[in-house]
Amino acid sequence: MLSSNLIEKEDQLLNLAYNSVRKRVAEALILLQRRFKEESDDHFKISISRDDLSSIVGTATETVIRTLSEFKEDKLIEVKGRGITIIDEEKLAGLKH
Repeated sequence: MLSSNLIEKEDQLLNLAYNSVRKRVAEALILLQRRFKEESDDHFKISISRDDLSSIVGTATETVIRTLSEFKEDKLIEVKGRGITIIDEEKLAGLKH
């Protein structure tokens, strides 16, 4: 179990160092979906503060807000208040930059 946690933390550090903010935000949303989505949900919806999401991603809150706005314009997610709904999981997971 300790080894598994160490490998997971190493992967997170590598992602922080080498991935773009867009990719890190997308990966954080996908990670949250995998941990908290229920089988009966068509679209995953989570209520999370922008501060909490920015802590997960490792960037400023303002950057997360801008990135979420870009995702919304690209029709990858829907945002209503604190709620974020993933609309197109495949495109979100496949983001390169």
